[in-house]
Amino acid sequence: MRRLLCLLAILAIAALSAPAAPAAANTAAGTPVLFAETGHTLGYAFREFYDRQGGLPIFGLPLTEVFVEDGRPVQYFERARLEWHGNLALAQAGHLGRWAAERRAANPAFAPVGGAPAGATFFPTTGHTLAGPFLAFWQRNGGLPTFGYPISEPFDEINEQDGRSYRVQYFERARFEHHPESPARHQVQLGHLGRQLLAERGAPDWALAPVASPDRAWEALRPTHLRAPRVGVDTAVVSAGFSLGEWDVPRYTAAHYWPIAGYPGTPGNIVIAGHVGYRGIIFNKLPDIQAGDAIFVAAGGAERRYLVREVLTLLPEETWVMAPTDDEVLTLITCVPIGVYTHRLIVRAYPG
Repeated sequence: MRRLLCLLAILAIAALSAPAAPAAANTAAGTPVLFAETGHTLGYAFREFYDRQGGLPIFGLPLTEVFVEDGRPVQYFERARLEWHGNLALAQAGHLGRWAAERRAANPAFAPVGGAPAGATFFPTTGHTLAGPFLAFWQRNGGLPTFGYPISEPFDEINEQDGRSYRVQYFERARFEHHPESPARHQVQLGHLGRQLLAERGAPDWALAPVASPDRAWEALRPTHLRAPRVGVDTAVVSAGFSLGEWDVPRYTAAHYWPIAGYPGTPGNIVIAGHVGYRGIIFNKLPDIQAGDAIFVAAGGAERRYLVREVLTLLPEETWVMAPTDDEVLTLITCVPIGVYTHRLIVRAYPG
């Protein structure tokens, strides 16, 4: 029991090193779900962000599984692309509005204006205004974190999906469309920019293929096995726990800590913890590891090699080792000395 409490103590204070967020993540919110309409999953940090920022009416259905694009994990939805920024330890909606606006740069609606007329809000950051039903929709459905700043004034545009003309306004992460023929609460709708960008860029065949189970969420990216041959560490890695303030640690396996984690092959801090104590316990031999030792992490059917640079013994309050990193780092954590558990053994390894 003391061994379990020791590890829980390290992880319970992880929130001290995590960035501030509008709402604390939690295990229930992050649990993967499957959308039968498209056969794709939604889980962990992406589900927490999706649910908090408006869910299905805002982002639409998932169109892919999570895969790496432009160096970070992404997932496409009908109206958005969600991105995991491991160096910041947060999920964000991608700037699809800016992407769509690139081919419209000559349109005068994208030229900054000097101020706002009465009843409108002016955003000096981009030099554009927001008013009327578009302003009400922006304020009611998440504002800046969901849609970003306006990057155009309203103008009339032909919709690529139905060929009809609508009053539209572009934002960093979205395109608003005014549909006056619809009921009042549905008159502002979001353009399917996620679907459009996916059609242009494409995605790996496996990411486009429907899956049968929510357990397949993040399947190609999340660590599933860890081994350090010289010291005899060879263990499964499971996804256990999502809360910023606590970790649902399984008793006899290592665990991948979602809220602050990076993923093999992308920037960020990949934090894996395990128990010590009795013979055969998961990280029982980890105290024998040395600088220069190789550690192998399996993810998506491939193994990635890391070389140990540092082996540290820290006090419980020294949580900086769990903070996000700009570079790809593997951080292994356990309690020492065995039988006392007053300190934390930290192994830091880098790709090599």
